[in-house]
Amino acid sequence: MKLWQIAAVTLAGVAYGFFEPGQLTDAFRSLTLYVLLPALLFEGAWNLDFRAMRRQWRPILTLAVPGVALTALIVAGALSVVGVSFGPALLAGAILSATDPIAVVAAFRRLPVPRMLRTLVECESLFNDAIAVVLYRAVLVVVLTANATPADAGRASLVALAGSFAGIAFGAVIAFAAASVLRNRKSASLQILTTLVCAYGSYFAAERLHISGIFAIVSCGIALRYFERRWVTVQLAEDVEGFWDVMALVANVVVFFLTGAALDVARISGALAFVIAALTGVALSRAAVSALLLPARFPRAWLAVVRIAGMRGALSLALAIALPVHIPDREAIVVATFAVAIATIISSTFTVPPAVSRVVNIVKAR
Repeated sequence: MKLWQIAAVTLAGVAYGFFEPGQLTDAFRSLTLYVLLPALLFEGAWNLDFRAMRRQWRPILTLAVPGVALTALIVAGALSVVGVSFGPALLAGAILSATDPIAVVAAFRRLPVPRMLRTLVECESLFNDAIAVVLYRAVLVVVLTANATPADAGRASLVALAGSFAGIAFGAVIAFAAASVLRNRKSASLQILTTLVCAYGSYFAAERLHISGIFAIVSCGIALRYFERRWVTVQLAEDVEGFWDVMALVANVVVFFLTGAALDVARISGALAFVIAALTGVALSRAAVSALLLPARFPRAWLAVVRIAGMRGALSLALAIALPVHIPDREAIVVATFAVAIATIISSTFTVPPAVSRVVNIVKAR
């Protein structure tokens, strides 16, 4: 999907939500977490350039780990300024630290972005979602624990971190097993069915084992594509890629429509200060996160793309909606997350294409 199409579908959802406020909120959470997210994460991971990712692992890791932590702290600080207590503020920061892989990948596939830059931004959007979920779960445990101590926070973080590494290993093992079974089997339908089973199976099995389902599915997608590129004929790989392109298109339309439709516009006025602080924090954090890449000596135009490509969307919204009802400021967190998601999607429609054009012009001029 092109950026203007993403914005148009989202605004169509907002229009629906204006006349039927809140009707699709519960459907959004269930469909996103259990149907759409696994498919879209797998498709994004499947199409990553493994060699380019390996060459850029340092800046990718910088964006995914310190970048998420910095974003959460800046957003929490902005919310603290308007009187939000630190626990709920940090929880909102963790939720809003996840850039939306669905929006980013869908947009960048339709723009003439240099391969290395596209890999950097797409990897950030995939990996920092997983890190954001780790942070979200750790902070949620602390917020829900009465008289929580720093030791409690440390234990929650270690458990979540261990689940992340376990998810990576679990996804890679599933990918290797599936690729080994399919080696030299020249059936496109069997290949497609296997990728479907891997996508949903790795996610749900990992969650059942209380390890990171997002890390499992991303690891599985990257590893399976790596094995398939070595072991499977070009024609079969093209058939599988075509299937996932269609899956991603359908899922994107649904998720962006639901993003708009699940917003209750009338509630924004009741949490206006919270929403403005969250938007300010997200904007400031993107500038700070892009500055983390300065030691890597990327072109300034690249940093501009990284700064404005931080769209928020489905995962942040699903995490916000999943908050227990007794969490302080839960309603404001949900409303602000919807407002930030829609604002970043629409603003990216106007800012990302010109920034990418500048990058392309610089490349052509060399």
